[in-house]
Amino acid sequence: MKKFFAVTSVAVLAASLAFSFSSCSDKSGSSSTEGNLAGGELGSDVNVSQEDLPYGATPDIDGVPIMTEIDDRFLSTEEGTAVSEYFGSFSKKDESLLESATYPAVLDFRLKTEGNISEQDFIEKQYENIKSYTGVNFEFTYIMVNSVSGSGETDFSSYDNLVRDLDADANITDRKCITVDCMYQDLDNGGNYSLSNRIGNDVTLYIYTINGKPYVLT
Repeated sequence: MKKFFAVTSVAVLAASLAFSFSSCSDKSGSSSTEGNLAGGELGSDVNVSQEDLPYGATPDIDGVPIMTEIDDRFLSTEEGTAVSEYFGSFSKKDESLLESATYPAVLDFRLKTEGNISEQDFIEKQYENIKSYTGVNFEFTYIMVNSVSGSGETDFSSYDNLVRDLDADANITDRKCITVDCMYQDLDNGGNYSLSNRIGNDVTLYIYTINGKPYVLT
């Protein structure tokens, strides 16, 4: 394998851990819940169609490992499901959820770079990583996708190169960067808390649609 790939791919993975705490982009064009109309009220004389509204939560996705709140104008139910499965894999310590949410070639590579560990060992390691922020044993109870940005707002070149170097047959048809907050239950003392409040900012994830299916890239 090319030396360039080995260096750049490890750098990407080392920077991301299970997910990133950096923002998708500094550009103002990304769709975000911050400062939008979802948190306030429109005057009675204002008539705005749904497609003209700024980013704001619309439906909750049911029937997924963790209930997930999205704006379905910017993120599909299938993409939201991948996010729910990804966080659910750590919270529920479920290998099948990790396999469903993560592109196989990327997951295999990630396990190898972690020392040829098993999927369960990877899940346990990421659970402990998240626990270093929560300070307690936890279970995610609710996920909020707070912003979505696309190719015009975020540089996806590192992840594009990673996927294509790992799998030359990968057909990438869409890519998005999202920021997420997760509510979690304190299993030691009770109560529900925000992961973003513990970290200091939202979690950042990359959602790639590859061969017709959305995946979370790590």
